[in-house]
Amino acid sequence: MLMTKNLISWLLLLATFSFLLHSCVHDEMISSADPSSKEYHSKSLWKEDEKYIKNVMQVYLENETRINTTNGTPYWDYAVTMGTFDESFLMVPVVKDDKVIAVIQVPRKGSKIHFYYTQFPGHISFFQDLVFAPLKKAIFPENSFAKGRSCSSIHVSVWIPNNPNNDNGPGHWDTKVIVRCTQQDMESCTGIVGPNGECSGGEYPYPGGGNNNEPETQEDPCQKTKAIINNPKMTAGLNELKDQSILPKSNDNYGEKGIKFKADGTPSATIPGQAHSVNFGDKTGYTGGYHNHTVAEIPMLSPPDIDQLLGFARAQGNYGDPTKAYLGMIAPNGMHYVIYFNGSYSDAVVTFTDETLKPFNDRYQTRYGMISSDGNVSNEAIEKFFFKTITDMGLEGKVNLQRIENNGTIKTITKNTDGSINADPCK
Repeated sequence: MLMTKNLISWLLLLATFSFLLHSCVHDEMISSADPSSKEYHSKSLWKEDEKYIKNVMQVYLENETRINTTNGTPYWDYAVTMGTFDESFLMVPVVKDDKVIAVIQVPRKGSKIHFYYTQFPGHISFFQDLVFAPLKKAIFPENSFAKGRSCSSIHVSVWIPNNPNNDNGPGHWDTKVIVRCTQQDMESCTGIVGPNGECSGGEYPYPGGGNNNEPETQEDPCQKTKAIINNPKMTAGLNELKDQSILPKSNDNYGEKGIKFKADGTPSATIPGQAHSVNFGDKTGYTGGYHNHTVAEIPMLSPPDIDQLLGFARAQGNYGDPTKAYLGMIAPNGMHYVIYFNGSYSDAVVTFTDETLKPFNDRYQTRYGMISSDGNVSNEAIEKFFFKTITDMGLEGKVNLQRIENNGTIKTITKNTDGSINADPCK
């Protein structure tokens, strides 16, 4: 009987040892996965948007020779998605010689993603601890909301021993934090910011799978304008502004009004303005706006109007599409102009004040010496000085102009190198 008990005890001990051995080997296999591997094995301390990480990895690997401007290696296993699960943003550390030398930030804009190499000291310090600290613990992500943007942060605490050679001795916990906001500026570069500040690269199709050399096709300006003037949600508002534009000075309601429009054409409430101006206010959630000019005003968009267009472009967000921004003007002579932004988000981050706009306004008024004897002004004359104003404001090539005539004909207005004007009808 004693022999039988000893045998059972031995078998149980052997089984327990075998289980522990298997567990240790299994854990070791997982923990020893190469963090620079082309297969993703999350080592993050938080739950991540693994679908987005894997898809971004695929795009990166398909275009690595074009994207990678460093000698480092992305450690995808340590990528963080800032607590979001909508396939929109991630950060991944770039490592060389056991040091984090850069952080790639990958925001998504529709069906395109951008790769930004950044070297912000706080980001590098955060990922250095996340990847290499021997003792670390996660602190739950936090979300906050500020006017016009949403921010999220994650914190990691690492153990700092008093004696660097004794991890188990006395010491203290030190917390590092990383913050990401939905409208946080990345860099003035619209592609890749390299380790020495060089700007190259561009955007890549998401979620990958080929066709990466095909350029993104921008929406035809003619189609944009047709979509506006044919949108039943916008018709009532445009007619209201047309009626407003022809009111005489003697009318108590004389002056400018404006209406903001969402991407689908849903209008805001009518915005009352002053005799010769209207402020659209907060543009968050709106793609563009329309306003009227009066019988006493130049039938063309003014420098403050151009500044309002930049505001609509910025309202699309750093990861949105600023080229969707527009601003329209309905004049009392039946003329109807609309301008579209044609630059990047960083091009729209231009600050004009009343003081800095004043010289442009002054020149805008003095150039209006083109009125004929019957009180009218030619389309070509006012379009010429509009383009001159764009150049003076440092926005040449960043603003497109279209004219909508009384019969509904849409014409795209461009300037030739000699300063003359082309008016090409939309088909």
